[in-house]
Amino acid sequence: MNLDIGKYSCYNAYVPLICIKTSMQGITAKILDVANYNLSKYLSKSQALFVPRRIRDSVSSQWENNYKSLKISPIERQYPQRYRINFLNYHPDKLEVVKENYYSINYSEKLPLEKTITVKDVLYVPRYQAFYDLRDGSRINTSKMPWIPKSEQDSQEFKSLYHQSIDTTKIKKIDQKFMYGENITLHYGHFLCETISRLWYLEQAEKLGILVIGQPHKAKSISDLKVSRNFVDEFMTALDLDSEQFLELTRPVILGEVVFPYPSLSLHRREVFSCHKLVPELVAQKLLPDKVTQTEQPLYISRTKLKKANRQILGEEQLENILRERGFAIIYSENLTLQEKIYLVNKHKYIVGTWASSLHTIIFSLSDSKNIFCLSDKGNLLPVFAQFDALKSVNSTYIAAIQSEGEDDNHIMGQKILDVDAALSGLKESNLL
Repeated sequence: MNLDIGKYSCYNAYVPLICIKTSMQGITAKILDVANYNLSKYLSKSQALFVPRRIRDSVSSQWENNYKSLKISPIERQYPQRYRINFLNYHPDKLEVVKENYYSINYSEKLPLEKTITVKDVLYVPRYQAFYDLRDGSRINTSKMPWIPKSEQDSQEFKSLYHQSIDTTKIKKIDQKFMYGENITLHYGHFLCETISRLWYLEQAEKLGILVIGQPHKAKSISDLKVSRNFVDEFMTALDLDSEQFLELTRPVILGEVVFPYPSLSLHRREVFSCHKLVPELVAQKLLPDKVTQTEQPLYISRTKLKKANRQILGEEQLENILRERGFAIIYSENLTLQEKIYLVNKHKYIVGTWASSLHTIIFSLSDSKNIFCLSDKGNLLPVFAQFDALKSVNSTYIAAIQSEGEDDNHIMGQKILDVDAALSGLKESNLL
């Protein structure tokens, strides 16, 4: 089926066949409805970048702050219990592996309160980016630490404070209760998976300072920050969370009491809890116009404009040109604000993209009628896609169309090559062409 400009076009993607009159245009200011955005309403509250405070000698050991909690009201709708998953063009041997990965996740509707722990007198050690219980010297297991060499993770020094030459009597103590809020990362996908995975706890009654590792802006020091706002700023500003509530851990410090919320999404444990979507949906409610009219025009998220050559996919430009001729809206996610990304995933019912983090934007969707088409690796599928499918109950089709050359064991590095014919075949079988 062809999507002709100005003519009646038909779709059939896990829903009854419908015919609508669609005006197929490229992404323009008109389609984006930029004039309707209310982002300035939120950013005008503070012109300062979102920069967590740091521990310094001048910082008081007892802070007086009006910290905020979040009041999260789940969207009043029932997510469908069943959603359609389809795998196209996979070799039978590879399909078995892909399905095993996909269906290996654990999904729960419960809040992970039972797995949340609170520890008094906690020491933070920057070398390992780790927390230790001063009562027995044991490391508090907060997350997997791939940046720490395995040889060090297996060492006694890493596992126990008693094997480290640290004089705790000379370390500053802040006698206050905090919650651990994860590592702030500028990687869009890891931010949506891991950085926000403990923010669900803010809905609880307590109003706590939030401990974080890392800065949301690249700079040698806070005084060197001369950069524009990024998606972290937009996300946190929409939540009305002041950066003063966040404490970046950069030096050894003893903390009076720390709550370690159990992560609502864990990549290495392949777990996901339904509460993981609540904070992103709250952000979407704040940043979206009052009403978003959904369109049947397919949206394609392209990677052809990425600056790093190793992040591009050979052959994608050819596919992009074909889809543009067929009436797809084409966007380049890295050139959009977070609000624009949220707007587009809510506006378009059919979203196509390659095996990448940009498809995770679906977590901001406030609609229960979404269809995702992922041009995926021919031999692998990361479980995180299954986690997001379960969270949002979206109908997803995975089309084996990308081959990786020179990749590592995690299928991350190496040149990726798009099989254009396979991609077109899968989209045609899905009735998008």
